[in-house]
Formats: sequence, structure tokens, C-alpha cells
Amino acid sequence: MTTLSGRLLKTVAVLAIVVWSLGPIVLGVLTSISTQRDVASVPSHWLPHDATTTAYHELLQGTRGAAAGGTVTEAGTFSRSMWNSTQLALETTAITLIVSTMAAYAFGRLRFRFGGPVLAVLVGTMVIPIFVIVISLFQVLADAHLIDTKRGLILVFVSTLTPLATWLLYTQVKEMPPEPEEAALIDGCRRWQAFVRVVVPQMSSGIAAVAAGYGAAFLPVAAFANGARSVLPVDLLIGTSVDADVCFYPGSLPLRAP
Repeated sequence: MTTLSGRLLKTVAVLAIVVWSLGPIVLGVLTSISTQRDVASVPSHWLPHDATTTAYHELLQGTRGAAAGGTVTEAGTFSRSMWNSTQLALETTAITLIVSTMAAYAFGRLRFRFGGPVLAVLVGTMVIPIFVIVISLFQVLADAHLIDTKRGLILVFVSTLTPLATWLLYTQVKEMPPEPEEAALIDGCRRWQAFVRVVVPQMSSGIAAVAAGYGAAFLPVAAFANGARSVLPVDLLIGTSVDADVCFYPGSLPLRAP
């Protein structure tokens, strides 16, 4: 009886997590095929009365209304923003993984002066909200002529994501057995060869978890001013026209993945 109740409780918990995770995505899909009238109706209803793909058509091909100029419903804006976001995500993730993997290995395996305090300061930066320093950050980017440049935004993202990524990978390095690495060193491998051939494969699960945790929403607003180089979260946040608000929902689906 106890086993049956335990299984039932576990099943209910798993179903609750699934509903909690997939609920926003399902709601976004239903809203994306709804008309503007269905979205704004009071009282609201879960299923659209007249399902339509007009929002997707206007998002991908643009609207004909004059209000669409310069917004996410302008022809080509969504595809351009998706491409910019994809490039930004891949480059930022790659650089963050390279830096954080080497840093985590250094802090976890090597012994050097002030290693502990440096790690503590690095991790301590995570408690500082980005909103506190965004004005200073904007000024620094402006002084370095990095406003409205992809390398400026990549630099900001790498500097904000690296502390957490380093800490996560550091805990994994500390838990990994050192024997395989020591055996590689005894067999004649240099330190960097043992790191690449032995340590990195052992860290593959942690690296994959860090790579999957990339996200971008607020910082691009402060770093980008040119719509031609804008990214998807910015266009969806400040670029949707008043007469085409429903285009926000199909456009935001790529950002809703858990």
C-alpha cells in the first residue's frame, strides 16, 4: 500500500511538473492562432473561436499597414532578428564555455596564490543585479565605441554568464576523480593534453548543461540601437506595432522553450 501511494504521489508530481513546463508553450501556440478579438475578449477563453495563421503570415512576410514600418511585423525583420540572435547565442556560448571550462579546471585542480579569494570574488559578482550597473555598463560600452556592435554585446554576455558557468563547472571538477588525469600525466601527456583528452570528456555533462542555459532578454536593449543588428527579444519587446500585437505570440515561441 505504501509503495502504491508512493508511486501515485510521484506520478502526480511528474504530471504537475510537465503541465507547469509545457503550459506556457501550449498557451502561446493557442494564442498565436487566435484573432486579435479572441485575445482581447472578456471573459477570456482557452480555445480560439476562429483559428487562423494570419499572425504567422504577417510575422514572416510583413503587414501592409503603415504602422508596421520599423517594427517586428515589417517584412524581413523577424528572420533578420532570428539570425542575429542565433549568431549571438552560438558565439557567446562558445566563448563562455571555453573561458569557464579552463577557469573551473584551474580553480579546481591547480594550486596557485590567491586562488580561493579570486574564485570567491568571481562568484560574488553573481549577487549584483544587472539593473544596478546597466547605466554604468552603457557608459563603458559607449566610451569603448561598442554600442550597437555585436562584439560589445558578446563581451557583456560573456562577462555576466562566465561566473555562474565557472562555479557550476568548478563543482563538477572537484567531484571528478583525479586518477585518470594523473595516469595521463604519468604516461607522458602534458598538462594541456591531459586537460583536453581526459578532463574535458569527463566534464561533458556539465558543459552540455551550461550550454543549454543560455538566455538573452534585457541586455540587448541597452547595447543595440540599430534595428538592422537587433535581436529577437528586443524586437518583440519594443518593436511590435499596436495594430499587430498578436504577432508577438508566434514570434515569442522560439523564446518559450524550457
